[in-house]
Amino acid sequence: MKVFKNIFLTCLVLVAAFDLLTAYAQAIAQLSDRTSIPLHSLGFQFMGLEGVFKDVRRVGYYTDKDLSNTLAIAQFEQAQYMLAPTVLDLNNTQYHWVIFDCTSPQAALDAIKHLGLTPVKINHGIILAFNPNGD
Repeated sequence: MKVFKNIFLTCLVLVAAFDLLTAYAQAIAQLSDRTSIPLHSLGFQFMGLEGVFKDVRRVGYYTDKDLSNTLAIAQFEQAQYMLAPTVLDLNNTQYHWVIFDCTSPQAALDAIKHLGLTPVKINHGIILAFNPNGD
């Protein structure tokens, strides 16, 4: 009976150690994964733009990101929160100011060039462009 008890306790210790190592590996993976950014941290990319939009009521917000992705929608919402009371008009480039939040800076610059806009400011991958023909 004592042998069975020792085997049982050894198995429990091994299972607990395995669970601990699995949790540790998952934590390391999440910390190294750049896509698991806390949602409250998404807005820092837009800091500094509020001064540009001091007296501007509406600006365009262009993205090529998949808006069915929770992270992409959360980033748009955080941008709106950080830049309030200025209203961001999603995927509308007809304003004097347009924020480009694309999958890569090159994709944003290509879209800006295609639309005939002028890049003005780059901040953490976010590009602010000026539309000389904007409303």
